[in-house]
Amino acid sequence: MNIETLLTYLSLTVLGLLPIMNPPAAATVLLGLSKGRDKSYIVDQAKSVGIYLFVALCITFFIGASVLELFNISIPSLRLGGGIIIVAIGFNMLFPKQESSSTTPGQDSIALVPLTIPSLCGPGTMALIISLAAELAIHGDELHMPSVYGGVISGFAVVAGIAAFTLSMAYPLLRALGQNGINAFTRIMGFLLICMGVQFFTVGIEEIVVEINRII
Repeated sequence: MNIETLLTYLSLTVLGLLPIMNPPAAATVLLGLSKGRDKSYIVDQAKSVGIYLFVALCITFFIGASVLELFNISIPSLRLGGGIIIVAIGFNMLFPKQESSSTTPGQDSIALVPLTIPSLCGPGTMALIISLAAELAIHGDELHMPSVYGGVISGFAVVAGIAAFTLSMAYPLLRALGQNGINAFTRIMGFLLICMGVQFFTVGIEEIVVEINRII
């Protein structure tokens, strides 16, 4: 095991993924969807996100490209699908439905969708990881692959840990804002999520148009 190579790819993985994932943005989504929930619910969701995110990153890295090819899904299509999901979540936050008083905390989970997918492990993250996997496959003979894979997977673990910790810190902010602050914050974040979803959708459309023009 080459420690220098392992640390290099660990650092590159963390530095490459964190800006794209933007865990604080996912924490605001958790904040907006956690009205009426207690601290244990938020912490449980944060822990689950850490596990789900690590698994999702590993799956994307090892078989993501194969899965997309199997179902004939392109990266632009992935962006379009992710954009639609984010827009739907944003509308629910911007125009919340009146919840029944019989709803009990912990009855549902938001850890996998929307927090892990598509908030943290969205189209941009998947595209980057799949590109990394393809690049490593091309230059596999030139690299010490056990160290490379060890560094990348360790980087996934570090990123998942950072995301889980960031989301767990949403509760103090929840208490500081109060109910009225959370209601206003939720609607603001809902509007921003709609904008993000439309951006994903727009980029996906642009990539499809470029592909069509290239074929023509």
